[in-house]
Parts: sequence; C-alpha cells; structure tokens
Amino acid sequence: MTRSLISILLFSFVLQNVSAAELYNQGINPRGMAMGGTYMSFVRGADGLFYNPAVLTRVEGFDFLIADVDAAYSTDTKGIYDIYKNSGNTLTAADINSLYGKNAYVSIGGRSGFAMPYVGFGVYTDNYTLLNFNNPPFPTFNANLISDYGYVLGGGIPIGPQTSLGIAYRHVTRLGGSKDILVTDLVGSDVKTLLQSKFQDKGVANALDLSFVTTLPIPLMPTVSVMWKDVGRTTFTQTEGTTAPPSQGDNLTLGISTQSELIGLGWTNAFEYSNITTPDESISKKLHFGTELSFGLFDVRAGLNQGYFTYGGGINIWLLRADMAYYSSELGTTAGQIRSDRVIYSLTLEIDLDQTFKLKDTDGKSRRLKQRR
Repeated sequence: MTRSLISILLFSFVLQNVSAAELYNQGINPRGMAMGGTYMSFVRGADGLFYNPAVLTRVEGFDFLIADVDAAYSTDTKGIYDIYKNSGNTLTAADINSLYGKNAYVSIGGRSGFAMPYVGFGVYTDNYTLLNFNNPPFPTFNANLISDYGYVLGGGIPIGPQTSLGIAYRHVTRLGGSKDILVTDLVGSDVKTLLQSKFQDKGVANALDLSFVTTLPIPLMPTVSVMWKDVGRTTFTQTEGTTAPPSQGDNLTLGISTQSELIGLGWTNAFEYSNITTPDESISKKLHFGTELSFGLFDVRAGLNQGYFTYGGGINIWLLRADMAYYSSELGTTAGQIRSDRVIYSLTLEIDLDQTFKLKDTDGKSRRLKQRR
C-alpha cells in the first residue's frame, strides 16, 4: 500500500515562491465543490455518515451506497508529470527550476455505506498530496501526504419536528505527515525511492463527529445545519515508522440551504462558514456559496469557494451518477494570494429502496428531490 501511495506523490508537485497553507478538506465531493464547497446542509442518505449524521433521521427506507469514487488534480499536474517522466525518475537542477512557480495537487478517495432510518455504517479512504518548493537561501522541498482509511458508525436522534442531532464514531488509520527535503538531496536522486523512504509513519485513532440539523417553518423552509468534525482534535497513536502521523484539527461548520421547485426544475441554494474554530485563518478562506439547477437527469451547478468561481454538473442514469467540478483552492494566507485551479470527477453507484424494499423512482429530478427533502 505504501508504494501505491508514494506513487501518488510523484504526480503531485506544488511549487510556490512562498510557504503555502491550505485548509485540508476531508472527503471532498464534486457536487459540493461545484457549489462553492457547500454540501453538509443538504446532504441526504448514506452520505450523511461522512458529512452530517443528523440527516440519518430523514432517511426513508434503505440506502445502499455501493461505491462513490472520486479523483481530483490541479491543472498543472500533467505538465509537471511530463517533466518527471522525461527525467527518468531523477530531477536535475534545470528540471526543478522549470517547475518553480507552478502548483499541482492530487486527491483520490472512495466511500461505501448503508443507511436506514436513524442509523448507518460506512467505510472510506481519503488520499491527499501537496508538495511545496521553497526559494533559496535555504531551498527545501516540503512534502505533505495524508492517507486515511477507516470505518464510521453513525446515528441520528430526533429532538423535535424536522430537528435532529447526529453523532458519528470513526476509527481511522493514517499514513503520512509533512517532511522537509533539501533540494541538494533531491537533485540526482531516484525520486520515488527518496520519497518512499520519507513516508513510513503510520498511526491509528478514534474520532468523533457531532452535528445538528433543522428545517425552519418559514418561507422557503431553509435548512440550518451545524457540523463539528473531529471534536476536540483527533490524535493518532503510532503503529509504524519513527513518529505518529500529525493530528487532525477539529472543523466546526455552519450551513444554510434552501430547496424548491421552479416550473419543473429543482433549485438548491447553500451557504457555509467552515473552520470556525481556526482563528489564525482568514475569514475569506472560510466562506462558501453555491447554487444548483436540476433538469430531469441533469444538474448544473455554480458557486464561490474562498472567493473563487466554481462550476460543474452531473448526470443521473438509473443507479449510476457521474459528477464533475472545476474549482480553485487558496494556498496562501488569504483569498486571492496563491490560487490552485483544480478539477474533480466522481462516479457513484447507489441503490435507494423504500420501506417495502422496492426501488424508489429513478426518473432523475423527481427521485433526487425526494431524497433531499
């Protein structure tokens, strides 16, 4: 497994003229990223296990998320990979100079789960890679890798009309960390072997997520959600390597969404304020806005993520759903400083059954609106 994860690193260099910092987003979702990074306030079904367990009280019947696989990369990735490929596994000083100022990123993930009214169980993996190249006088190659896999058990507790609490327990294994590599060590070395030797730290942890959701009985019937992920910080116990992987800080998010029908079209709007408990990050990196129009089998989406325009779409064909999004993420300290343009794709196979184990409607918009109420 380590070899395959390190191979991901080789396709995902991020090179900047200043130190970059990104708000790590676990389990990114193409629908959500096309809508400006919003998702948890209108998520439904088994997806609630990973994004907002309080919505499990709104499951009607049985939802089998057979597989949800996604892959994301930055737009510079291909050019950087071509340079690496042509170098024959070793980078020269000229190669590194040609990469200076570019950025690239790779993320690969997958989820599977089952949900019924009030409870659900799922498994997941998230693999995130980000590397930074810093300028002289002391040039270093800063490599970041986070590879998680684990399982989650979640439940929803109704506390009033259209109001519920959610709790999810996660057991997660993490490989990775952040390593500084001297450029002098990188030049002329076998890149794969060098990086593989740097990432041997592995650990396990138990994590807790809490959430709240309510739909208000006012015009437009907005849904308000609060999600507190990794409550109190998730700390790993070392199982391999020389030290434990880095802990995962908590992420408190407030979300508001509305859903309605307009002349046969489904219309969803959402706002989220994420990373509320991270005071040293600019508020401009925490704001997300999105909208979606559903035309039968097709969805069209747009939004603002950290001040950058996002867009994308999806198609629903019976049990299969395909989604994509184009979005940008901020690598600097404030929105508009260091932009990383990215693309994400996903394929989802899901079986949604009613209480009598019959397949629910699969005629596009009507099925999706029924799931999202």
